[in-house]
Amino acid sequence: MEKAIKYNMIVANTIILQNIIDISHIIYQLQQESWKISKEDVAKLSPYLTAHIKRFGDYVVNLNPMPPIPDSIRAVALNGRA
Repeated sequence: MEKAIKYNMIVANTIILQNIIDISHIIYQLQQESWKISKEDVAKLSPYLTAHIKRFGDYVVNLNPMPPIPDSIRAVALNGRA
């Protein structure tokens, strides 16, 4: 039972991390399209989205290393531009 709880926490944390990555990429794309994104806009976003999750669905796991984060996206995060 304890292992099942730990597994569920790992899955939940993984989903939240992927949501953050997806949201960051979308914000960057919008900024590249000249949309003005304020800190207030970003503050209203939540990484705890669950509508796209299939609880008992089939999931493909890619065990290849993740590509590095582009410097342009990293610069947005480090400079506090939102």
